[in-house]
Amino acid sequence: MCLPRSVEWVVALLAVVRAGGVYVPLDPEWPVERMEFVTADSGVQLVIDEEMLEVLSGASASSAVPVGRVSLDSAAYVIYTSGSTGRPKGVVVSHRGVAGFTAAMVERFGLDASSRVLQLASAGFDASVMELLMALGGGGTLVIPEGGRLLAGQELLDVFAGERITHSLVPPTVLGSMPASDLPDLRVLVTGGEALGAELVGRWSAGRAMFNAYGPTEVTVAASVSGQLEPAAAGVPPIGVPVAGARVWVLDGWLRPVPVGVLGELY
Repeated sequence: MCLPRSVEWVVALLAVVRAGGVYVPLDPEWPVERMEFVTADSGVQLVIDEEMLEVLSGASASSAVPVGRVSLDSAAYVIYTSGSTGRPKGVVVSHRGVAGFTAAMVERFGLDASSRVLQLASAGFDASVMELLMALGGGGTLVIPEGGRLLAGQELLDVFAGERITHSLVPPTVLGSMPASDLPDLRVLVTGGEALGAELVGRWSAGRAMFNAYGPTEVTVAASVSGQLEPAAAGVPPIGVPVAGARVWVLDGWLRPVPVGVLGELY
């Protein structure tokens, strides 16, 4: 899937998955070297780009391919992270993970037909999957910025206000670039992707439900989500408890559970 963020990108993505295929997002803005590595490593058999969409738009119904047999454990997509070594690493995510995570978000964030979710993340990041699932899983509307541009600061704030966004996932760095504003339509604000500071919680949690999400791509976007964050809360904002279908452990160097209050690694 080598398409800019657009209505066509969403339609093509859903079509691939509905047909029983596995989609691999390729950001058109990536360097050529990364694009070549991902296509070779993932073994893609078909590339859908703007030229291919022109071909597909003229296809007749009689040329449609029958829907493949798909189970909950079938792969839905393969997304590439930076990898701990700096070399891109492909992660296979199943339909089971997508279904479970979608159900958890709809319940936690109060998503419904009135929801207007901003599609902010690049297609190459799994945050884009979360935004798509938040909108469609709750029966709401996915709002794609004009031209598919990546936004920040006042420009992003203008989109929030002008498009009456009700739900959004915004990384802390991007959130910090936005001037404080009431944004009365914004009901739910989710942060993730990096550490969240107390200052941003104080600035943005008043007047809406604010949540902090955490988790590696391997656990289908997020492994845990906090409860509603309070403006006056002191200290480091928590990452919450596991989402439905996930479990977490805090272990020591020998993979033994540590007592409450003792530092360890999160698994």
